[in-house]
Amino acid sequence: MISVITVTYNNYEDLHRTLASLEKVEGIENVVVNGGDCEKTKEYLSDFNGIAISEPDKGISDAFNKGVTAATGENVMFLNSGDVLLSPEYLKEAEKILSFNPEISFAHSDSLFEDRISGIIYMEPLKSAFFSKAPLGRGMPYNHLTMVIRKSVFDKIGLFKLHYKITMDFEWVCRLQNNKFNGHYIGGDPVVKMDGGGVSSTTEQLVMWESLKALIENRILNPKNIVGIIERSILYFGRITMETVGMTETLGWLKRKKHNSNWQRSFALSTRNNYSAVKTKTKHIFPDVSPQNRALTSQKKIGLNGLLIHDYPTGLSRYSFELMHRILTQWEGESVAYSTSPELNKEFPRSTKSSVPPFHYPANFRSNSVRLSWEQIGLRYACYRDKLDLIFSPIAEGIVFPQLPQIITVLDLLPFHYPNLLPRWVPYYEYFLPTLINGSTSVVCISEFTRQEVLERYPKIQEEKLKVIHGGVDLERFHPCSPGVIKERYELNDYLLCVGEVRPYKNIENVFRAMQLWPDGPQLAISGKIFGIHKAKLENLAHSLKIENRIVWLGYVPDDLLPNLYSEATAFIFPSLYEGFGLPIIEAMACGCPTLSSNSASLPEIGGKAAHFFDPKEIGDMAESIRKVCEDTEYRQKLVQRGPKHANNFKWEYSSKKHLDLFETVLN
Repeated sequence: MISVITVTYNNYEDLHRTLASLEKVEGIENVVVNGGDCEKTKEYLSDFNGIAISEPDKGISDAFNKGVTAATGENVMFLNSGDVLLSPEYLKEAEKILSFNPEISFAHSDSLFEDRISGIIYMEPLKSAFFSKAPLGRGMPYNHLTMVIRKSVFDKIGLFKLHYKITMDFEWVCRLQNNKFNGHYIGGDPVVKMDGGGVSSTTEQLVMWESLKALIENRILNPKNIVGIIERSILYFGRITMETVGMTETLGWLKRKKHNSNWQRSFALSTRNNYSAVKTKTKHIFPDVSPQNRALTSQKKIGLNGLLIHDYPTGLSRYSFELMHRILTQWEGESVAYSTSPELNKEFPRSTKSSVPPFHYPANFRSNSVRLSWEQIGLRYACYRDKLDLIFSPIAEGIVFPQLPQIITVLDLLPFHYPNLLPRWVPYYEYFLPTLINGSTSVVCISEFTRQEVLERYPKIQEEKLKVIHGGVDLERFHPCSPGVIKERYELNDYLLCVGEVRPYKNIENVFRAMQLWPDGPQLAISGKIFGIHKAKLENLAHSLKIENRIVWLGYVPDDLLPNLYSEATAFIFPSLYEGFGLPIIEAMACGCPTLSSNSASLPEIGGKAAHFFDPKEIGDMAESIRKVCEDTEYRQKLVQRGPKHANNFKWEYSSKKHLDLFETVLN
């Protein structure tokens, strides 16, 4: 939900006009902060359908901060008194982009501005005569009233500073860019009409001074920004000179020419009194390719590296299979998969080539070295032989220095965190992977968490190469199931569930310790492959804690029974210390199972507000969390209802569509 924050000060007529533009917008929260003593405004807000704050404040910054603090939406937007929302569709599009692209912290677009000299002009993001991207010294880089911002950003970089009387938004944007938060520009028609009578538009000298102060305070008064300040000053004094000598008509013409040159000028004139007619034409984070280019793309041939699809259904193997299956189905041009998978070969006999080394699980040094060597020689030759235009790997492997566009996928950087677990992979991730990334055209990261890890671990990598595309869940398979199947087959009634390979970082030991603190609690069912040494250690721990009679080792559960296993569980627990994505929590949610998750790594990003999070290293916190979810009926029901709705955001259709859009972007 978007919370639209409107601040006002004894300005009833303008406030009424602003709120009237929001009346027909669904799914938003109106927050009004009134700092004046106008009785008409107070009376109007006393019966207001939203959040209304009427009390003295310490200026616009303070009013903004009150609005952010009071807002309950995940995203916020500022629409000041007198400004008008032109496009409800823009809010939906911005919310959609923020929902599916966690690496993006805000969206912004174009606006109309009612200038006192030139009338209504069209405002795009700020441009510069000297730089392709306008530096902060040039001024506010975005139309701030079009910005839809994640509220969590304010938690990370703070609220607006009170000692800024006019440019508090500019100073906040300085902090935003200092902390490298990414935005996304949604082009098209303007989405907000800005009132030209605002404070900042009438006191430009003070604006320029406070902007300079903000640059100094944030330690970004670099040469580029100094050039921007000079450029801004020249334009300002030029405008003042033209006004002084009576050239206002010429100045108005120049402004209109500058701002409306790439846009329908008639539109600006026609919307003086009809602002509701505007509709947004947006550009997605992975933009749709034009029909002409799409036709060209359909003639291109892509290759898919399916070496890690094998008979043992690990998370990585399942991820590769599900994604490649959909790509092979949906790609309009020719495609070929290099894999020994009998499932792929059965469904795509003409598109699957099995002339690759078999990969057996568990991995060993020999199979890994053979596979990596084949990718450098055999796969390179296959690209040449099959005349591919692009090669894609759903894993962090591929061709070093490829002769064609290559996209690889980084799921996590596990070897750096647990080198003793994967000792042979540490050199690969340390030396080989950064070279592979640098040589690839684009790199898919399965979460924003993974993306940030890659940037921190390999600082020389070009940030723009990294694209976040979440994994998916098969909602036709994972959904709430009728009870009784698991009870009959495994004789389980009231049970907690853990799913996945049991490795040290999965943190099952602390779940055992948490269960000891709740002696009368349910059983714990553990599903998944577990190696002898790990199982023996856990069995000894269960015995020492005297809970061995409450532990049920299910071993490998057939894929067709997994939805039933989730659906019949009292709650699903995912205590992992490290995950690049955490697919099981999405599967559990899709099945309507109340989900508890560790607050580590990517899991808060993936679980969102549909999971209950706990500190995986705090036994007491984990035990209390389990107890709350199991015993608090009302809270438990909220998790049950939120789960499937949240899982719906992770459809494989969304993930594969973004991959295909990325392929088309690279090929064009």
